Amino acid sequence: MEKEIAVRLYQNAKYGTTYGKGVRHQALFNAAADIREPKVKYLLDFYSFEHWEFLAKSHQLEIVHQVRELVDEDSLVSWVLRYDPATKTKTPVYGFSALQLGTNHLILCVVDSEFGIEESWRLTAKPCRAVSGKNIAELLATNSELATW
Repeated sequence: MEKEIAVRLYQNAKYGTTYGKGVRHQALFNAAADIREPKVKYLLDFYSFEHWEFLAKSHQLEIVHQVRELVDEDSLVSWVLRYDPATKTKTPVYGFSALQLGTNHLILCVVDSEFGIEESWRLTAKPCRAVSGKNIAELLATNSELATW
């Protein structure tokens, strides 16, 4: 059975701003993917394919070649980082996520042997209602009823 997951996507408020000489924030969306059992959080930063590919390390090139077949010019892609809220550490794990902007279809693939997770999800992200004064996600993709979490 597929693990229950909730992916919250936020527009990157820093998009286009600089953080170094000639270096700009390029992620259009930042996201948090929470798995219910085991309780694990992953962070995602969605870039255009070209920028995402540029960020690849040598051990990730196999993923780049596979993802190239899945995406088009309306797609954003992210690497996957496991986030430990206690230590605030971010650990890269094997996987990727792709968001199709035209349809809001989201694919997330994660292989995290430390937590025994080897899953892929295909979800549809839906717009969230804005609440004044609160940092609410722009889009939510889930396969679960979040009221029970």
